[in-house]
Amino acid sequence: MVAHFGQPSIILDACCLLNLYASRQIEAILRAIPMRFAAAEAAAAEALYVRRGGGGQDANKREHVDLQLLIRTGLLDILSLETEVETASFVRFAADLDDGEAMTCALAVHREAAVATDDRKAIRVLRSVATHVQVHTTVSLLKWWAEIEQPAEATLKRALTDVRERANFVPGRLDPLLPWWKAVLDQR
Repeated sequence: MVAHFGQPSIILDACCLLNLYASRQIEAILRAIPMRFAAAEAAAAEALYVRRGGGGQDANKREHVDLQLLIRTGLLDILSLETEVETASFVRFAADLDDGEAMTCALAVHREAAVATDDRKAIRVLRSVATHVQVHTTVSLLKWWAEIEQPAEATLKRALTDVRERANFVPGRLDPLLPWWKAVLDQR
């Protein structure tokens, strides 16, 4: 049986999942934002590690991503393709996208969920097929969390720094939230 969420939901692709995990605030983020969060099993399988980060010699050492606590506490669901129509959509998306993004998009289309991705190609392909699917990004989720939770400036700055250092992510120059990102990181 296909699970449709009882409340609005967001399906995270691997890049957003990794970026939020790298922030060291993923549990707080998923708790604060009034949405149900999930990841396609292919995307979760792609989210293997982040870097340790920081300024030490071991900054680039890989740190394993462990989603089990988030899954056990119900903050993150792992979704599989369950119907022929979901599988058919996955195959169509997979012609242009990697498996994690393709499964994420297929599930969102058929389960009435939003997608969280930073991949411009995935956004373009999804919007060409399903204009009704809302798209979030790492930065939009971080800003949403910051607006709701209002963490201390140092905590927010550390979270964004960790995303940059541990997931090697910075918003693109055309990202409308780039000024917010820069303003947070420029705080003293």
